[in-house]
Amino acid sequence: MARAVWSGAISFGLVNIPVKLFPATESKDLSFTTLHAACKSPLKRPYMCPKDNVNVESKDMLKGYEFAKGQYVLIAEEDFDKIPLETSKAIEVSAFVDADEIGPLYREKSYYLAPEEIGLKPFELFRQALARTGKVAIGRAVLWKKEQLVSISPHDGVMVLNLLLYQDEIKAPPDIPATKPVVITEDEINLALQLLNALTSEFDSAKYKDRYREALMELITARVEGREVPEIVRPQAQPTQDLMAALRASLEATKAG
Repeated sequence: MARAVWSGAISFGLVNIPVKLFPATESKDLSFTTLHAACKSPLKRPYMCPKDNVNVESKDMLKGYEFAKGQYVLIAEEDFDKIPLETSKAIEVSAFVDADEIGPLYREKSYYLAPEEIGLKPFELFRQALARTGKVAIGRAVLWKKEQLVSISPHDGVMVLNLLLYQDEIKAPPDIPATKPVVITEDEINLALQLLNALTSEFDSAKYKDRYREALMELITARVEGREVPEIVRPQAQPTQDLMAALRASLEATKAG
């Protein structure tokens, strides 16, 4: 069975659902090692050659691909520009699809797309066509030494390019041991639906902040200023025992605001 990378709980009102987190994707990128040009030894950070025991400057570094243990083929920066792909200097659109056809596992990272001055009109035509049809453009482009699968879509008057993962970068779900059948009653599902509807609202990303980052910065600031930060005792996530009672209490708390 695959190894969980995190365990905790989903908190749904007053309902606690213990869960485990498994990796859903894996990188297929080629990994290059930085070598000392003089002796071809892999460098250790902060870029010291373990063989010659000297610090190495950037002008004395090479890229190497380890094809066998301790054996490297050298790759120069200009070699990356020689790879024969038509997409090396263009985003080659190959299809238009509905936005909901791209599953959440495939989205990796987002970027804004902006037109060059001479391409303003075709860029705006492209944006409006996508906006009116609700379609997303699917294409490929060579970015950061990899042919990336990308989607292009309008968002709030601008254009967004999303890096997408390839099919072979998506992991199969982990083998989870079979459990006894779970019976959900109509009363339970109805209460859950009422709670879900009571908590439904329009998505507003401005409402959410990285509280962990803020707390970490507070800890760093306190250390710099010589202050103590109170230690927080985190309760262990426990499964909800009386599901109906927890659902009813959650619904009442939501109604009370």
